[in-house]
Formats: sequence, structure tokens, C-alpha cells
Amino acid sequence: MTTQVVRPAGAGHETLWVALAAACVLLVAAILIGARAQPLAATALSSHQIDARTQLNAAEQGIHADLLVAAEEIAALIEADQALPGVEQLRGMDLPPFAAGAGAAARGGHEWRTQAQGHEVAYVGRSAAPDVAASFLLRLPARKGAGEPSPGAHAHDGEAEVWVRREGANSWPEQLDDASLARQGWREVVVRYDAGVTRKDAVH
Repeated sequence: MTTQVVRPAGAGHETLWVALAAACVLLVAAILIGARAQPLAATALSSHQIDARTQLNAAEQGIHADLLVAAEEIAALIEADQALPGVEQLRGMDLPPFAAGAGAAARGGHEWRTQAQGHEVAYVGRSAAPDVAASFLLRLPARKGAGEPSPGAHAHDGEAEVWVRREGANSWPEQLDDASLARQGWREVVVRYDAGVTRKDAVH
């Protein structure tokens, strides 16, 4: 009688392949996470731009934020009334930063007025206290009739822009195009998102 001993199959090879597969998965995951976690490079500023987060003081940052909110309200009013709301109307709505009061005085006491040139329209706030806050300009998207962009619209068509002026005479702007504003000492306020700031649109 012949006796044959059958030994159980060893699991060494299977364990090795499973370990290698797991290591590959972890390696690929680490590479993908590392690639996605690269810090966002700060967008370089043009000579006519300043950073809202680092180059505006507290009062100016407040006015800047108010203007961005006001731009949306103004756009809604234009859509509803088919007319540009005047400063008095905005002040009557207590819409910052156009609303009068102690808060406005503490942030530079700006004198606001509308200014138009061709298809360009802006709300300009001349500061009564430049040492507290700069003069501000809210330029609306260039329009031609009822929401149709004009052929000569400025570069950021479709978005409202905020500009400030600290240097030079405290006067109203002569022209509203980019080149003229820059020449008159106005600087466009931009919001940059870099490694130190939560990304908007992952979130201006």
C-alpha cells in the first residue's frame, strides 16, 4: 500500500502579491494627494493693481466688501427698473457704503456720485479723510442698451470692479477706462488666493 502525503499549498506567494498590490495603491494615492495639495501660486499683480487682503487697511477692506455687495444690488435694480439707480436712491435704501451715518464718517466720510463716459459707468466716492481711507471707484460692467456688451468694453466685461486712489490730487476721475484710471493714480483692487487663503470656488 502506497501512502502519499499531500501538504497544504503555501500562502507565501499570495501574501506577497497582495502586499505588493496594496503598496502600489498606497503609492499612487500618495502621489495624487501630493499633486493636488501643491500650494496655489500667488497671481502676479500688474503695476496698476493692489491686493485687497494685504494692501488695504481695515476701513478700506470694509468699504471694498460693501461695494462688491452693492454691485449685486445695483445690478438687480438696473434689471428691474431698466435705469441706473442714483446715489440718493441707494442712500435712501441704507445701502452701504452709500448710506450716511457715523459709520460712514468713521471710514473716510466719502462723497459719492455717479459718473458716466460712453459705455462706462461708475460710482465714485471721494474721501474726506484720505489718511483714514482712500477714495473709491466702483466701475460697473460696460453695457450697450439692455445688457448687451459694448464693442469697446473694458477687459473685465461682465464683472464690477473696485478701484482706489491714495496718491495725487483728491479729485474726480477724468476718464473711466483702465489706462486713464491708472494714469490718474487709481489702482484696481484684486483678491488673490494663495497658499495662505482658502480657495474660493474650490469656491473672486
